Amino acid sequence: MTYSSKGIVLSIENFGEADRYIQFLTKDWGVISVLAKSARKSKRRYVGGLDLFCHNEIFLRGDPKDRPYLNELSVLNSFPKLRENLDKVLLAGKIAHWIKKLANTPTPMPAIYSLMGQSLALIEKEQNIEKLDLLNTVFKLKLLSLIGLKPRVDTCAKCESEEDIEGVFDLNSGGILCRLCSPKADFTGAFTLNPTQRNLVNVADQIKLTCWDDISFSPELLSSINRLTTQFASFHTQVKLPI
Repeated sequence: MTYSSKGIVLSIENFGEADRYIQFLTKDWGVISVLAKSARKSKRRYVGGLDLFCHNEIFLRGDPKDRPYLNELSVLNSFPKLRENLDKVLLAGKIAHWIKKLANTPTPMPAIYSLMGQSLALIEKEQNIEKLDLLNTVFKLKLLSLIGLKPRVDTCAKCESEEDIEGVFDLNSGGILCRLCSPKADFTGAFTLNPTQRNLVNVADQIKLTCWDDISFSPELLSSINRLTTQFASFHTQVKLPI
């Protein structure tokens, strides 16, 4: 039986003398691993769609959740201009790595599939290299929200109070603390966020990437948010993630 879906290439692994296992983030089945026979010998068979980040229409033989065979594919977007810039390639790689580490499951995740596709498209067209840092941060915060791991910065992470919220983010508590709870916390891995930074962390998951050209944020304020987001995710998932 043949199945079809749209998928983005997350990783490639050589197998045997000629084959490859391709990991796709698919629209209908989540993250799956597919055997592409003779992928290392035949360049025509898969028409250039097995490079990292390629977005394809894929046709499979066998159960999509049980390592099926890749029958054929049609390239929807190979993001050629993305590959011409090292900064863009590195960011696309980080995005793929975060998804592999935090959403590696054969479960339909259409919102995460859409997030990755939109992010790759924005990386490719973005001409302001400095704005890639903002996209990196927004992507991470959106992904964390989609998997149910959004940092809490609107209320105290301990007592849920909305009053007297401090600017100190406690990794262990998973969010900002109020003045009453702050003295009781162990701030070994704490971060300080000003109101502007807290607002970005709070609303990032609501930002529409279709309106990306209208979004801006001071570059000097992004570094600490990016580190916080990465350490927060690594701390609560026990997975090492790239900044």
